[in-house]
Amino acid sequence: MNDIAIIKEGTWLYDGQISTGVRIVSCSIRWGTGDWEDLPEVCNDLKVAGFDVQWASPTSPVDYANRESANFATLKAAIEYAESVAWTKGTLKWSTEVE
Repeated sequence: MNDIAIIKEGTWLYDGQISTGVRIVSCSIRWGTGDWEDLPEVCNDLKVAGFDVQWASPTSPVDYANRESANFATLKAAIEYAESVAWTKGTLKWSTEVE
């Protein structure tokens, strides 16, 4: 089981106009690729604490199901990634934070 807790939530503007959700969650599993050609630590799921940056869809701005996410070992790294990605074009604004 994957224990998920929302750490930070915010929004960014898709195409400079559509408010779209982003959140950082803590979790207890790092999903593997499932690709047999990858090293075992990349291929297999690992039970390890980490953080995911989850992006909602502009067509469903608060729906995080089956959306792209990235896994990070530290909260700081997750925040830095979210704030630096090109598609937000500097529009990301955090609205909640639980630490």
